[in-house]
Amino acid sequence: MNIKNVFHTVLALGLLVAAPAMLAQEGTDAPAPAKKAAKGKKDAPAKEPTVMGKALQEMTFLTDTKPNPEAKYFIYLQSASWCGPCNMEMPIVVKQYKAMKMGKKVELILVSHDNNADAAVKFMKKYGGDFPCILANSGESGKLPAFKFAGGIPNASVVKANGKEVANAHAGEIIGNWKKYTRK
Repeated sequence: MNIKNVFHTVLALGLLVAAPAMLAQEGTDAPAPAKKAAKGKKDAPAKEPTVMGKALQEMTFLTDTKPNPEAKYFIYLQSASWCGPCNMEMPIVVKQYKAMKMGKKVELILVSHDNNADAAVKFMKKYGGDFPCILANSGESGKLPAFKFAGGIPNASVVKANGKEVANAHAGEIIGNWKKYTRK
């Protein structure tokens, strides 16, 4: 091996060792490592919120539980702590809500006709309810698409994500048969 070959070998090794440090100092002109594309996944554009999703984003709820803005159906339950039939139905409502939440397709919102937030929240907690809640007379109910004050309580209405009402009836009928009303 002659001196010229040794020189070229040492020079090549030196460049291999020094190149990464030199590139890091200069702000790196090296190409970024290519990202592997996830198999079967496409870059989908963000979904535009539904009419209900937009309305829910602008609302203030009495509970920490916020409604699922991506649900396909929403049940507005009009109820109150001072209402005897409402108290009788609340254990059923709580049980059905657990089933509704499992599917993530249906959301329930309690629209309380109590005079204050404390009474509404105590009413729910008394029965173990953990669903979103607003006061009917707070102005928040006016932000709910297709909401109408009921002639009597307990009352429930089913509204699609597009803001169109599907059904309105006694709460026992809607809550007891919520799957029937959310299949459409």
